[in-house]
Parts: sequence; structure tokens; C-alpha cells
Amino acid sequence: MISPDKPSFHPQALAGQVVLVTGAGTGIGRSTAVAMTATGARLVLAGRRAVLLEETARLVEKAGGEALVVTADVREPQQVSALVDQALAAYGRVDVLVNNAGGQFQAPAEEISVGGWRAVHRLSVEAVWNVTREVATRSMIPNRRGLIVFMAFSPRRGIPGMVHATAARAAVENLACGLALEWSRYGIRSVAVAPGSIVTEGLEQYSAEAIREWEQGVPLGRLGRADDIADVITFLATPAARYITGTTVVVDGGADAWGSGRPVPPKELE
Repeated sequence: MISPDKPSFHPQALAGQVVLVTGAGTGIGRSTAVAMTATGARLVLAGRRAVLLEETARLVEKAGGEALVVTADVREPQQVSALVDQALAAYGRVDVLVNNAGGQFQAPAEEISVGGWRAVHRLSVEAVWNVTREVATRSMIPNRRGLIVFMAFSPRRGIPGMVHATAARAAVENLACGLALEWSRYGIRSVAVAPGSIVTEGLEQYSAEAIREWEQGVPLGRLGRADDIADVITFLATPAARYITGTTVVVDGGADAWGSGRPVPPKELE
């Protein structure tokens, strides 16, 4: 068995590559930034909270890398343009875009308001498209190369209490596939990564009962870690993944394959 403490990749696997990670201040975004730094990539760290981004930047520097920190709300088009301006001014191009920023909340479907629905889709779909379009048209298409990573969800058939979020992530999966069909002619690959339940700061908002249910539905017997996802995203950026595009890579310990692993909720009789 390979020790999780040993490096997963050659230290120069992504040497010279420029990687822009949104939502880089915590969780999967932070782990992805650090993992890619360990392979020689240069990072652009984007997010709304400067303090958290600076913490990630220190981890990047500790790992021997370099990072440009850009505070930006990706829901705002002008801030997205400014983010890409700064990335191009610093490094001249963006080779890999990791659309990690997103947000959701847990609620019964009948209690999700139109405003709540729009808030989730604005961040997880509309903002993702705007960042992708800016990076692609200003760097990847002119340079005839690039990788765009989108974040989906597993299980992929729907998650109770999360219909607004799973609908948004399904849209993003379809976006990843469609862009692969359109932009392969420019040398751009487009892939969705679908994590299962991952132990990050975002999991703290959910009840202990919900977390136990998710863990019980994982054949590997544990919830995922941020580095489980970061390593897959890093792999996708390496030459070893050069023939992977237009698909969804599920990283969930087998949860999606398990299917209906949770008990059916009891019927409410009148």
C-alpha cells in the first residue's frame, strides 16, 4: 500500500503551468492549490476572504511554490474580469482553471424559496460560466491549450435535502461535456469531478445525523478528505490525463455505485 504521506506526483509534473483556483481559501480549493504547488505549478488563488487566501498562500510558499492572491467575488462579472486581468498580468496565461467556488444549504425541497434557488445557481452555475468564459476567451482559446475542471456532486442521482444544489451541479456536468465537444478543436479539455461527502469546513453546517447517514453509504467505510479530491484534480492536469475530456470523474469511495444505500424516509399519512 502506498503511504498517504508520500508524494503522489513527480515534483515537476506541472512545472511552469499556471493554475487558477476559485474558492481557494478552504477545503478542496486549498488542498488543490497545495497539491499542484508540489508538482511545480504556479498558482492564482481567488476567493472572497483575503485572510483565508493568505493562509493558503503561506502553505503554497511553505511547499516551495509561488501564488498570486486575488480577492474576488466570482458572482460579480467586473470582479471576474479584474481577476483574469491580474492573472494574465502576473503570469501571461492560465493553463488550468479549477472552478471550485460554490455554495449550498440543506433544506426540504418544499422549503426552498425562489431566492434560495437563485442564490445557489448564481454561484454554482452562472458564476462558474462567467469565470470559464473569461479564462477561455482571453487565454486558453488564443493559446490553443488548457484544462477546465468543474465540480459536480456524488451521488449523481440526487441527494435528499439538496435538490437545488444537485440540479445546479448536474447543469455544470452537462456544461463540462458540452464545452469538451466545442473547445477540443482549440486543444482545451473539460472535465467534471464529482466528490462524495468530503470532510471540510463546509460539512460543519450539517447535522451529525446527516453526516452519519452519508458515511454509512460509503463502501470504502469513510468520508473523503480534501486531498483525495485534490490529487485527482492534479492528475487531470498532468500529461498522464491528456486523453481525458468530456466526462465526469466520480471520487466518492463507491457511494454513487452503492445507489439507494439509505433507508427510504417514512411515509407521512394524513
